[in-house]
Amino acid sequence: MEEARLTGEFADWHNLNYMVMWLTGDLDIAALRDAWWRICRRHDVLRRTYVSADEACTYDDALSDVELLTAETDAEAIELMRRFLGTPFSLDGPGFSRIAVVQRGDRRYLFGLAMDHIINDVVSWKHICADFIDFYDRALSGDAGGIRNENRYQSFASEQRRLFAGTWGKERRDFWRSYVEEFETYPPLFAVGAEHTGEYERRVITRELPSDARSRVQNFSRQSRVTPFAVVTSGVLTAMREVTGDPLAGISVNQHGRMLPRTARTAGLFVQSVPLHLGRQSMGPSETIQDVFLRTHDVFEYALPLLVAGRSWDESLMVPDKEPGLHVRLNEYPPSSEYLPPFTGTEAEYVELQFPGQKRWLETVVVMWNLFETGPQLVAHYNQNYFPDRAVEQLLEAAERFALQAGC
Repeated sequence: MEEARLTGEFADWHNLNYMVMWLTGDLDIAALRDAWWRICRRHDVLRRTYVSADEACTYDDALSDVELLTAETDAEAIELMRRFLGTPFSLDGPGFSRIAVVQRGDRRYLFGLAMDHIINDVVSWKHICADFIDFYDRALSGDAGGIRNENRYQSFASEQRRLFAGTWGKERRDFWRSYVEEFETYPPLFAVGAEHTGEYERRVITRELPSDARSRVQNFSRQSRVTPFAVVTSGVLTAMREVTGDPLAGISVNQHGRMLPRTARTAGLFVQSVPLHLGRQSMGPSETIQDVFLRTHDVFEYALPLLVAGRSWDESLMVPDKEPGLHVRLNEYPPSSEYLPPFTGTEAEYVELQFPGQKRWLETVVVMWNLFETGPQLVAHYNQNYFPDRAVEQLLEAAERFALQAGC
C-alpha cells in the first residue's frame, strides 16, 4: 500500500471518505480544535504525506486545523461545506484530511470532516471517531494529559516493506502465482451478457429478508463450524454459478489486513480487495461452505494489494483499471454504527452530500448482506445500463435460498 501511494496509486477523487452533520446545542469550538489536534498527534498517518515517488514524510505536528466559517442560511452552509470538503486531495498537497464547522447561530452548526481513503479505512474511521469524542470530553473538562501513540503507521509501513522483501513476501508470491494458475487473472467477470447501453444509471435492488435471517445464518455457520461470512459468501458464489453457468465464477471481497503485531488500533489504509472462488467440483451446501471457508482463510492469510505486488514481482495478479464483476460485503451492524456520535451537549442530524467525481462502479455489482437485529436485507447496487436487471434479481434470489434455507 505504501508503494502504491508513493507512485501515485489511489490518488483519485473518488477515494474521499467524509461525514457531515448538523449539530444543535452548545458546541465548544476551542475544545473541538484541541480534540482534533490530539487526534492528529496520536495517529501519525494524519501527519503523513508523500514528497516524491521514493519518499514518505511524517510531520511532527498536525497538517490540518478546524476551519470556522459562517452562513446566513442552511442552504448557504451546505454549499460552503460542499465546496470546502469538495476540493480533491493531492499527493503533493499538505496532508489528506480536512475539517470545518459552519456556524448558523448560537446553537446551530454544520460539522464536516473528510479524509482521503489513502490514510483510512472503516476500522481506522471508527478509531478516529472514538478518539474524537474522548478528546473532546477531555478538553471540556480541562484535561491536558499526554497523548500515547503506540500504534504508529510509519512503523507498520517499514515492517511490511522489510517482510515483503524476505520469506514472508516469497510465500505470498508463491500462493498468488498458484491461485492465478488455477483461476486465471483476477478480477473475475460476472458473465451475464452485460453490455453498455447508455450512460451510467445506478440501480438498487433490495430484498427484505426474514426477521430471523441473522440467527439462521449463525445457526448454519455453527453447524458447519465456519464463519457467518463463509455462509453468505457461499450463497453468492453458488448463485453466481447457477446464474452464469460458469464453474469458475468468482467474486471480490474486502480484507482488513491488521495482521502484523500491534496494528489492531493503527489508523491507515489496511483494507484491500481480494478474489474468492468456489472449487471446480459441485458439492452439497455443507461441503461448499467448508470449501469457501478454507479458501477464505488462505486468501486472507496471504492477502496483499495485488496490483502493486504483481508489479514488484513482474506477475499479472490483477488487471490494471479493471473492475471486479461482483463484490460482496457482510454488514452485521447498521451504518449508524460508523457515524461520529454527537459531541457532548449537542444533538446530531446526518447529511448526505454529493461530490463531483465520486466513484461509480460501472461494471461491478456490489452485493451487501445487511444482517442487522431488525430489518435484515440483501441489497445489490449496480449500473442498470450495463447489467441485465433479471440476472441480478436471480442472483439475489439464489443467494438467499442457499444461505437461509440450506442449513435449516
